[in-house]
Amino acid sequence: MSQAVVNVKSIQAPVSATAGIQEAIAALPPEGGTVYLPPGQYALRRSVELPSNIRLRGEGCATVLTRPAAVEEVRVTQPTDGARTTLYTVHADGLCPGDQIYLRDDLSGGWHATHAIINRIASDHLELEILRGEAQHEFSPDRQARISNWFPCFWLRGVRDVTIENMVIDGGITTHSVRKCDFVVAAVHAHKSANIRIRDLSIRNWPGDGIGLQGGSGGWVTGCLVENCAGHGYHPGTGITQSTWTDNMAQRNTRDGFFFCLRVTHSTVRGNILVGNGGHGIGGLSDPDQYNTVIGNVCADNGMHGIDADKAIGNTIQGNICRNNSRSVAGRFAGIYLAGHRNNIVTGNVCVDDQPLPTQLQPLADLQPAGANIIRDNLCLPD
Repeated sequence: MSQAVVNVKSIQAPVSATAGIQEAIAALPPEGGTVYLPPGQYALRRSVELPSNIRLRGEGCATVLTRPAAVEEVRVTQPTDGARTTLYTVHADGLCPGDQIYLRDDLSGGWHATHAIINRIASDHLELEILRGEAQHEFSPDRQARISNWFPCFWLRGVRDVTIENMVIDGGITTHSVRKCDFVVAAVHAHKSANIRIRDLSIRNWPGDGIGLQGGSGGWVTGCLVENCAGHGYHPGTGITQSTWTDNMAQRNTRDGFFFCLRVTHSTVRGNILVGNGGHGIGGLSDPDQYNTVIGNVCADNGMHGIDADKAIGNTIQGNICRNNSRSVAGRFAGIYLAGHRNNIVTGNVCVDDQPLPTQLQPLADLQPAGANIIRDNLCLPD
């Protein structure tokens, strides 16, 4: 990586929708370099899109990235598609030209959603610049087509060798109106990218997942805190391989602290603390996720299972502590849940509930294995 360094505060961009950060990235030489975010508050109205061979470095809790007040679920009044640049809505209250929006309906979301920038606001419609959207994806008022001003803080699309470190991302939403936002508006959202390093971030109050790495290989996420986000804390998926998630914390998020999504392989989840989340401590470890290690994590006081490994194949679950989970419905969820599983090693875990009124009444559920597993030397209390 180039040794070039650009200080965001040296960039003269008074009307920047990214507080000068995107402009600082553009000022780097073609071979890349470092963008330094000195202490201060950086108000974003759209995503910062990161190219390859770049490092973003802040000053810890003194460097804070924010987003606008939430504008959510504004109804679309006429059918449209994902590439159309005119969008009819019931109102545009709280929105301004330059704001990024996210369009979905009850059938089209995720990879089929549209991300756009508002160029102009008229009395009954918005004129847009499409960032990502395709004409074959249609959005209908009959399916509750709607927009929100949701967007990734950092958006990585098909890039490599990127480092993001040592800063705070604060979405400003202390009480979430929806439990589940879309994974494509995670605070850090990477797609088909390689060698992504995310270190020492604090992400809070975001309208979406904290950190999502979708596809690609070679992701390292360490020393991060994700709290009170509308979604999962950490979310690898879409075929990502060889990723490492170590020494992180997720607390009070509306869904899982850590969520294995589709086709996660050869990845390590180690030494994380996942407490007080609305869903599982660690969830979704299921076919076709294979050959991952889940070692030495603490999953405590979560709403559902401590570790959810339904239909898990070929994973190692070892030395974890699952304590006082199933807080949403007492007795319904287990410390570790296994069902329809095969070729797993589940050893040396501690599943305990020591509350005055226990909720994690099933320490370890081992139901209808689909093949050979090694399950032994787990301490389960009460037994």
